[in-house]
Amino acid sequence: MKRNWLLYLVIFSLALNLGTIGTLVYMRWQTPPPPPLPPEATPLPFRQMLSELKLDPQQRQVFKSLAPDHWRKVRELQQELAQQRQELFALIKQENLPDWPPVQSKIREIGSLQLRLEEEKVQHLLDVQKNLTPEQRRLLVTNLERRLSHFWGKPGRHRGPMRPMRQPGQDPGLSGPPGAR
Repeated sequence: MKRNWLLYLVIFSLALNLGTIGTLVYMRWQTPPPPPLPPEATPLPFRQMLSELKLDPQQRQVFKSLAPDHWRKVRELQQELAQQRQELFALIKQENLPDWPPVQSKIREIGSLQLRLEEEKVQHLLDVQKNLTPEQRRLLVTNLERRLSHFWGKPGRHRGPMRPMRQPGQDPGLSGPPGAR
């Protein structure tokens, strides 16, 4: 009886030691949180960025006229992308593994849609910039760079999640995608 008790004590002690060592190893391999960004490195919220651009009434009107068509195209492309991705996944999860050519074809369709979406966004940005003064354009580009830098992995830049853009009609001038709140 005494031997069983000692055996249980040794097993418990081993388990406790392994748990402690595992915890210490886990905590050692965790990356420390990044230091907080200085205020000048964080991107402005979209509404604040627009107010800093100090758009005149004519610029606001032009931006209001550009936004609905742009967001309609973006929404359509995003919906089509989602549909194509679902079709790709349906191919992949088939009981019988699909041949490569249909999968490759679907991937190319998705790539083509992603290209069209990027082109639409950049075209809209160029249309917007045509209506800005050089100083307004510099402010816009600087803030966009801050917003996108976490995708690029530049050190010392914004690394948090992007803030959602505003819905059309909530903010004069440029407005965000519908349903992005």
